[in-house]
Amino acid sequence: MQLGIEARQQRFVNDVSHELRTPLTIICGYVDLLESCGASDPELFKEAVTSIKNSAQNMRSLVESLLFLARADQGRQPLNKVPVELDALLIKFVEDYQSPRVQLSKLMPCKILADAEFLKKMFAAFLDNALRYSLSDTVVKVELTTSGDEATLKFIDKGVGIDKEDCPKIFDRFYRTDKARTKLNDSGNSVGLGLSVAKWIADRHDIKIKVKSKPGEGSTFTLTIPTI
Repeated sequence: MQLGIEARQQRFVNDVSHELRTPLTIICGYVDLLESCGASDPELFKEAVTSIKNSAQNMRSLVESLLFLARADQGRQPLNKVPVELDALLIKFVEDYQSPRVQLSKLMPCKILADAEFLKKMFAAFLDNALRYSLSDTVVKVELTTSGDEATLKFIDKGVGIDKEDCPKIFDRFYRTDKARTKLNDSGNSVGLGLSVAKWIADRHDIKIKVKSKPGEGSTFTLTIPTI
């Protein structure tokens, strides 16, 4: 048991080191380039600033997710559950998310008991994931329907899809598939932790997650949420 724990800890440290090494290498490389060339080349300067900014955002996202999961593992991530109008929360969230590629295609009114801030973090994780692995000219649909004492929330993309054997693993920390999950739109914020955070939040709200996917055709994440 002890060896298993130590092996997992070592793997976690290695994963974090790998995730930090890439953005740091990019930042250092462009800083060296700017020092040698200065701002004499406007196109190069713009490229360098954009890459440095994206890499810094990547590192910030990684640190925020690590801190979130660390607090969660230690039981120091309290939730404040109150009655929430899920449909209204989704409308506001999509507006604030500000992506023309996100479309609310179905929306039925319902009320749930939840921590709204945590739910928004969960929504963002699913949308970030869907957009990252989809072509830039495709839309991610969000559907909210109700039946009995349950609400069904779906995130539907037409992206690269996931192999069947990989679906159970995608919520593992730092897990990435080698074949199907080639990023099509990497904004610099992919750190392999977003879906782990989303799963933790879903579990604390008694939300069940089902993934249906096919390589080359896209993925649908279906969340079954208790209503009040």
